[in-house]
Amino acid sequence: MRRTPVRARFAWIGGGAVLIASAALAQDVPVPLFLPPSPAHPTVGAPTKKGDSRGDETSLVIPVATLVNVHTLEAILLDSAPSERERERVEWFLRDRTNWERHAIAGASLETVRASVLAFGARRVEVVSGYRSDKLNEGLRKKGRHVAARSQHVLGNAIDFRLVGVSAAQLLAWVTRFHRGGIGFYPRSGFVHVDTGRPRRWNEE
Repeated sequence: MRRTPVRARFAWIGGGAVLIASAALAQDVPVPLFLPPSPAHPTVGAPTKKGDSRGDETSLVIPVATLVNVHTLEAILLDSAPSERERERVEWFLRDRTNWERHAIAGASLETVRASVLAFGARRVEVVSGYRSDKLNEGLRKKGRHVAARSQHVLGNAIDFRLVGVSAAQLLAWVTRFHRGGIGFYPRSGFVHVDTGRPRRWNEE
């Protein structure tokens, strides 16, 4: 009987390196690269230096889903509730994919993503777009990608995403009831856009 070769590699999950081994890797199926936690802060519950007030931060943080960047295949865990530590991780995760420029991400847009995960019980969120630099945004405009000159992505206010296992139409119907900003529907690409700009709706493709 022929055996399928199994390969393994390390990935960062929840602040620690774990070994991932599967037949999928042997078939060169992309596996998300988990980003390590921000070096600016210790892991929740980790020992801290004497006198450091952050040592009191020992509450259990429960991840509810995995965010995967479809362009870089990087991934981070989405927690059940927002925190300063998560905000820094998300800011880095949603950086401009061409020059790694970072920008603050609107909390309301991320909360729509989180709420949709909890509503549908989704375990994986594929992020199509987060922050865009002016250069990247203009490059997409020149390619005819239906990108606004002053896109909410440039302001750090928008997230384009899909939930694995949930149709784009189902996600749109839920987002329309929950979200209070801009909402765009991209059925051919299978994702929904949310931003914190003025309430408006559009359907591309």
